[in-house]
Amino acid sequence: MIVAYVVAEGGLKAVPVSAGGVPSEAVWLDLISPDEADDRMAETLAGISIPTREEMGEIEQSSRLYTENGARYMTASILCGADTETPAMVAVTFILSGGRLITVRYGEPRAFPTVAGRLAKGCPAALTGEALLVELLEAVVDRSADVLEQIGADVERISRRIFERDRDGENANRRYRAILTHVGRKEGLVSYARESLASLQRLFSFLGTETNGSAVRKESRASIKSMSRDVSGLADYAAFLGDKLQFLLDATIGMVGLEQNNIIKIFAVLSVVLMPPTLIASIYGMNFQHMPELAETYGYPLALVAMVVSGILPYLFFKWRRWL
Repeated sequence: MIVAYVVAEGGLKAVPVSAGGVPSEAVWLDLISPDEADDRMAETLAGISIPTREEMGEIEQSSRLYTENGARYMTASILCGADTETPAMVAVTFILSGGRLITVRYGEPRAFPTVAGRLAKGCPAALTGEALLVELLEAVVDRSADVLEQIGADVERISRRIFERDRDGENANRRYRAILTHVGRKEGLVSYARESLASLQRLFSFLGTETNGSAVRKESRASIKSMSRDVSGLADYAAFLGDKLQFLLDATIGMVGLEQNNIIKIFAVLSVVLMPPTLIASIYGMNFQHMPELAETYGYPLALVAMVVSGILPYLFFKWRRWL
């Protein structure tokens, strides 16, 4: 599918693209999961080639950031679905050619509808593809910051949950299992965010330099430098969140170990407490003919009392040593 945007009536308007072709006055062509026919229409209008999905997925920098036939090709990995249970990384290609912006994507990053909606309310009459690219990248950076802020708040809640006192009647096994699940999900989200920020940093470095005589305007370079600094700061914050999540993971595993040790300690104490009574019962369970206590009238109750006392004494000793 192709969505063409033209400047009309003081705003950026979406124009339906039919089989007849793409409007020549379009300043932005947004190719969403395009098929071969969509690629051909875009190539006919812009006079450049459109990368395939396989080409966009390549990780070499030379395959993601390059200039061809006077057009700049820039592919970045952008985080999508951060608010859902299944976040994912989506490769998005930005192409600057002849004052027009062409975007190729196989996902729905939130920055795209945000920018389209904002510019539909009002935009300069001389809006260029370069200015649109800066708007989109600023929205992507802002969205990355919002995601990291939300992750930071979630990490604080997880931290308090780990180190708070146990609630009465709470199942510790379910509690720590839920915590481990949350920590794992947030760690995956932070990893995606760091990958996206690293990709954006490389894109800004490529966009801010002159390549084959092609360079962005001075105003755009200032915005690119500002976004590059923002991305650098966000990358540091993402690294901090990654380290904190690793600490919380280690802390949770330590808490699970303590719970297991408490359970094992109970069994160890029970085995020691029951050992003397078991010894007494074993002695008087032997089938020897001559055992003096067997002839005693109160031999049976005395043996029971001896077993109870022998079990209580180790328990009191453990309490006195504060082992329990």
